[in-house]
Amino acid sequence: MRHTRRRSLRELIAEDLDTMPLMNLFVALIPMLLISAVFLNVTVIDMDGPAADAPDAAADAGPGLEIAVTGEAYTVRGRGLPPVRIARAGEEPQKLLAAALAEAAGRHPGNHEVTVVSLPDTRYDEIIAVMDIARGAGLPGVALRGAR
Repeated sequence: MRHTRRRSLRELIAEDLDTMPLMNLFVALIPMLLISAVFLNVTVIDMDGPAADAPDAAADAGPGLEIAVTGEAYTVRGRGLPPVRIARAGEEPQKLLAAALAEAAGRHPGNHEVTVVSLPDTRYDEIIAVMDIARGAGLPGVALRGAR
């Protein structure tokens, strides 16, 4: 009878483990994953906030427009303009807001500034949507101010 030496599991794994096929797979997969990845565009929104030494400077600014965003309506105010209230529950309030801002920008062609006044619980995406509408209406200078 032949005497065979029984090998331990550690010796079997050390002898039989061939990592080259796994490494070959990684060499092929990693570049393919990097090529097919979707990269997000990160953009910066230029905004002017109120200065620390002049908290009411945005409220006392010249002929600038002000868009108040509340839970139920957008209110557009400006010097020499009647206030326009647009119900947010109505049909296409963003198109009505864009039309009101375009009309206000047409009445004051030299003015390119608008202040968005929002409540503390206003959602960030709603504020961004109002800023985008203002830019689309020809008012690229957007400042953000909280309601008092």
